[in-house]
Amino acid sequence: MATLQILTIAFLIIIVLLSVVVGSRAHQKEKEYTQRRVKQLQLSNRADRVEQHIRGLRDINTDTIATDVLYDFYLDTLRELLQYSDDPEKIEIRITTAEEGRNIEPHTFNPEPDTFSFQEKTNYKERLTKLAKMLLYLRRKGRISNTHYQACYEYLRWLNLWIQLNRQMVQANKNFQGGDLRVAQTLYGVILSHIKSDALERPEKKILKDFVANRMKQILSPSIAAIQDSDNPEEALTELIQNLDLKKGSQ
Repeated sequence: MATLQILTIAFLIIIVLLSVVVGSRAHQKEKEYTQRRVKQLQLSNRADRVEQHIRGLRDINTDTIATDVLYDFYLDTLRELLQYSDDPEKIEIRITTAEEGRNIEPHTFNPEPDTFSFQEKTNYKERLTKLAKMLLYLRRKGRISNTHYQACYEYLRWLNLWIQLNRQMVQANKNFQGGDLRVAQTLYGVILSHIKSDALERPEKKILKDFVANRMKQILSPSIAAIQDSDNPEEALTELIQNLDLKKGSQ
């Protein structure tokens, strides 16, 4: 009888120990699964945010200086996500798509843009603000150098200026093509003033400046020719300068 009691107690102890071991393993697996899901969610959200930045910049992007940084971070995030994803094939497709998208050349800068609606301008400005924060985050993480960050920031400043000038550029070009040269001259003058007042140095800015200067030259060429043919060139030149000053004063 005593032997039976001992065996029963031993059996119960074994059951308890097995329960503890099984429970510990189950708890550890559940913990690992939870950590995996949290990491998966973090990486997925990060990848989605970077992808949104890339897409948001696409239609106005004329330089790879910022998108190269974004694609590096995006691809690294996707490759890390591949280790945690329940659908690795889907992530592989995203990686392939990103690598193909990275090889697409940015737009050539066009000083004769289409009109942005008020909502489009607002959206672009919001995207540029968020992108500036993302680039600052990447700099703090050591993903890009301070020099590269400053160059990217200058590029975003240029894009912001270009968006601000959209309405004036569209109207100036429209009036120039339509033959209303006085209005076109006034608008080009406003644009030139904005360009000169900003210390930014960008290739696109130089293209725009040369374009506007050439348009102004075309508008003023008849007046200059008239001065050259005038009996009193000095008086004609003074009158032209006064007219230009009056237009500046009315801006």
